[in-house]
Amino acid sequence: MAIVSGDLKLYLTGGASNVDTTLSLGGVTSSVQFTDNTLDKLFASVGPADALAGAVHYRALTFKNTSALTAYAATVHISQETTSVGTTVAIAYDSTGTQSVVDEDTAPIGLSFTTPLSLATAIALGDVAAAAVRRIWFRRTVTAAAAAASADTGKVTLTVGSAP
Repeated sequence: MAIVSGDLKLYLTGGASNVDTTLSLGGVTSSVQFTDNTLDKLFASVGPADALAGAVHYRALTFKNTSALTAYAATVHISQETTSVGTTVAIAYDSTGTQSVVDEDTAPIGLSFTTPLSLATAIALGDVAAAAVRRIWFRRTVTAAAAAASADTGKVTLTVGSAP
């Protein structure tokens, strides 16, 4: 029996029944799955105010291994950077998995955000036991004077290795 991609799931955070991606700001993992790995579904469209002034926003998702097997050497990386030249996304692994922020403008404390654009530079999440979780934070930066964008796509990918 092997782990299949459907066993590796992302969930919103921000409360046990949170359905709103704009409130996915850490804390309790929601029962609501984030089913689209495109980053424009995680962040709201870049509106005129953010495009003009620039902005930095944060979101948190929980990665859960729903398989009956351990997901060995799990990693996360950005497999497609945002399509807008005025935005970038970076990710960070929160090893405590309990941190939350008061709003999307507040950065989580003590995390190092990077932009790993390949499996070779992916962030290691370690071995993830059956039903275990890992917290991943996302930071979207909008450059001042960027163009407003309604569909600024990018993708995040989770991978696991083989059993040792």
